[in-house]
Amino acid sequence: MIALYILAGLLSTPVISFALVGVGLFFKVDKGERVFKDGTSTTQYDLPQWLLWSTNPEDGLTGDHRGWYWNVYMKGRPDWWKMLVWSAWRNPFNYLKRFIWGIDIRNYLFSKVVGQDYVRDDFDNTGFQILKATPTSKKGFNKYLLYWVYRYGKSDRALVIQLGWKIKLDHNHAVEADEWDYWKGLTFEINPYKGIL
Repeated sequence: MIALYILAGLLSTPVISFALVGVGLFFKVDKGERVFKDGTSTTQYDLPQWLLWSTNPEDGLTGDHRGWYWNVYMKGRPDWWKMLVWSAWRNPFNYLKRFIWGIDIRNYLFSKVVGQDYVRDDFDNTGFQILKATPTSKKGFNKYLLYWVYRYGKSDRALVIQLGWKIKLDHNHAVEADEWDYWKGLTFEINPYKGIL
């Protein structure tokens, strides 16, 4: 288990991810028009098949479905930079961490080991938790999440540590509208000064 966390951390390093995605952008695959939930659109691209482990089958290279990343957060930046940062920095090795190492929440029960029931990177939900996902069959092994958000005073910055699988207590018996949302990937985030809302 520890070796898996170490490997996830190494694969999440920006140098490796930026190098692979940077090369992959020269061979990106046109997937046609993408319309965001905010009503705007752009051309959707994804990385080539030989970079499968770095692909994001749900969002491709153009950010979240709302259009926030593409149209607000990265507004005014060149498209190639938006794609590089989205795939190499914000979601490195997405396919590998979500679909190879990840879990289908329909096959697990979720419980709290210690801490608060709900922790997130926002002003109202800072805190600490360790959650456990227990397989409902004899296949697989328990999966864990350590999530700690410590806000620095009244600033909009916090220490954020998220190690393990991206699980929540409300995944028990969850019904998702999108098949992709049943899959939760492995994460390795240690950010000493993250901006939170």
